[in-house]
Amino acid sequence: MMIAVGLTALFTLAALVALGTLGFSIAATLPRFAAIKAALADCPQSRELRFTIREITVSPRHGQVAHLPVRIKPLAAPRPLRAAA
Repeated sequence: MMIAVGLTALFTLAALVALGTLGFSIAATLPRFAAIKAALADCPQSRELRFTIREITVSPRHGQVAHLPVRIKPLAAPRPLRAAA
């Protein structure tokens, strides 16, 4: 009976220490996140990236070691960029 009370007290103390540490970390980090968010909002530079998946290849040997030599496919020449509208 005494061991159960001791273990309960120990686990309760450990939980309180963990929650206190988590709360302290969050309280210390929130102002930093707010500063980063404000800096990003004030940043005039932005870039939009878009991509298209052209081909998905799946190997029938999932999870197996590839036998050498591995043949690498040459990349196709990139298409020239269109002028901005």
